[in-house]
Amino acid sequence: MRDILENMEASAEDWADKNMKGDKFKCPDCGKWTKTDDGEAMDNTPYALPVCRACMGERINYMNCIAEINKVAQWMREYLKSSGCKGYICGISGGADSALVSYLCCKAVGKENFIGIYLPCESSPDMEEDAIKLAENLGIELRVFNLIDAYNSIIEQMKMGGETVSQLTKANTKARLRMTMLFGISNQYNYLVSGTSNKSELDIGYVTVGGDQIASTEAIGNYYKTEVYEMIKLIPEIPQNIIDKPASADLWQGQTDEEEIGMSYEKLDKILYLINNPNCSEFDKIPIDELDKVQSMVRRNNHKNNTPPRYERD
Repeated sequence: MRDILENMEASAEDWADKNMKGDKFKCPDCGKWTKTDDGEAMDNTPYALPVCRACMGERINYMNCIAEINKVAQWMREYLKSSGCKGYICGISGGADSALVSYLCCKAVGKENFIGIYLPCESSPDMEEDAIKLAENLGIELRVFNLIDAYNSIIEQMKMGGETVSQLTKANTKARLRMTMLFGISNQYNYLVSGTSNKSELDIGYVTVGGDQIASTEAIGNYYKTEVYEMIKLIPEIPQNIIDKPASADLWQGQTDEEEIGMSYEKLDKILYLINNPNCSEFDKIPIDELDKVQSMVRRNNHKNNTPPRYERD
């Protein structure tokens, strides 16, 4: 789809001479011959060429994604200017969210004003490979700070204090260490820390308080995970493996987001959308057990999205 839209240069007249026969036309996207009344009007389609309805849906999605990418980049550019800071810094994990945010940072303020940081801590090799490949494709230096010594020291101190350290505590400690490092480096350069949490994660509280929950900005915080994937599919700099592999915070070996959440992002995002739009006719079709599960996550973790409360003195 991307190649078709970028490379199509023939005029509508030339195309019509070769690709319209009677009441049928050859869809320039899928190549199928389609009846004229199944296509869209010429003046309502990109490049003034008719396409079948199925491909029109793909084109509309493409155009919407490109528009959103441009709007977010413009917002990031304006916010940076208003902040008085000089650039953005982002932790590059080798996953989809940080790949999109890193691309947006470069698009918004230029790669010369962006620092990409990889922060391994018992991380899987494929995540590092994808982070390196992304940095190469973006044309940026990937700075690496291994956190394993700091992490081991904290866990050991907790054990010495009599604590039995759970897997979840260990995972959250990694997330908090990473954000500590990012803010430390941002201070050195007067940069903003660009967070990488998406709307799906934020809505259900699938973030670590004091870790990925805190950042200077959340550029993709109003985009569902499935929307993140739709956008990165259109960005040639993002490696295919980042698009294809299961989403994972890489907090322990074999961990995946969907297994931890208990459902696919596709299902989660649909339910979250309907919770946020309860008047939609599809709302009543959500299985009650799935609706209860998601609503429970939203309620239980709502405090993570709020400013710490203050006692209201008399």
